[in-house]
Amino acid sequence: MTPRKFAVDDGSTNVKVSWIEQGELHTVISPNSFRKNWKSAALRKDKKIFNYTIGSTKYTYDMTSDKALETTHVDYQYDDLNLLSVHHALLQTGIEPGPVKLVVTLPITEYYNAEDCQKNEAKIARKRDNLMRQIELNKGELFDIIDVEVMPESLPAVLSTLTMQSVSQFNRSLVIDIGGTTLDMGVIVGEFDDVSAIYGNNEIGVSMVTDVARKSLAVADSDSSYLVANELIKQRDNLDFVREVVNDETQIPAILEKIETKIDELGKQVAYEAKKFAKNPNRVYLVGGGASLIFPAVKKAYETLGERVVLVDEPQEALARELCLYHADGEAVNMPEQEVVNG
Repeated sequence: MTPRKFAVDDGSTNVKVSWIEQGELHTVISPNSFRKNWKSAALRKDKKIFNYTIGSTKYTYDMTSDKALETTHVDYQYDDLNLLSVHHALLQTGIEPGPVKLVVTLPITEYYNAEDCQKNEAKIARKRDNLMRQIELNKGELFDIIDVEVMPESLPAVLSTLTMQSVSQFNRSLVIDIGGTTLDMGVIVGEFDDVSAIYGNNEIGVSMVTDVARKSLAVADSDSSYLVANELIKQRDNLDFVREVVNDETQIPAILEKIETKIDELGKQVAYEAKKFAKNPNRVYLVGGGASLIFPAVKKAYETLGERVVLVDEPQEALARELCLYHADGEAVNMPEQEVVNG
């Protein structure tokens, strides 16, 4: 069987998988929410249980458990949870398992050496080796990962955008990628003629907001998983959803206020780091799962640029899509509607 190719942006909060099928580009988003030990079989026949084994340790996919293991740390890139999340995301594509070649990502701070901006070959090899490890799915079949290529996060996410906008060779574009764990930035010259500077900070990410959301929910007698907390952040303006996940409804105003305060703080931190890194770029592009949260603050920080501060379409999926297109070997591809999978 000819191995399939998948582009995988295996972020700490969600894994994004893109692939090409008969000239169509497809993307799924698979949230990370795993705990140790197995689940019992589901009563409903239409509900599939995902029980995994790595070595002697048993794991299961559990969307709502407050025992869900934390993935919002850089070591996630090299551990069991990363291996779990990638295999689980591949199963959400609906494609019959078989041999696959993956293009995966590492945060800029891990991919490059801080001293000389050259590739950190040891960490790249560590990421590759981690995904080649043995893993089993109880009563199910997994994809056979036969090759892994590792790419840096953030910068490739704007390849098509820069080309479509016919960016001048003299333009300097700042790319800001805000994910669950890391803030990655880079300055691109022209239509990717050169990368003139890179910056990464693994202490700034959407997890700052997620942690506040989880703690606030716990105070309201509503212990939750990271997945539920992140969904609350996304749907904070949907009071019907908020009431579904908050048991003590008297706490709702306080919870929402704390979330908004932390989002504001995150935006200001990102804007400050961005201005310090690239004071006067010609364009700014925002990608990553937290891009919409920080967009107002970044737009204000680069006020003179106006419409040249751009929130890329479907920013959470941008990197996986672009990596897939980049490795399409010249194949003509139609851009389809995006799909969201909740496991």
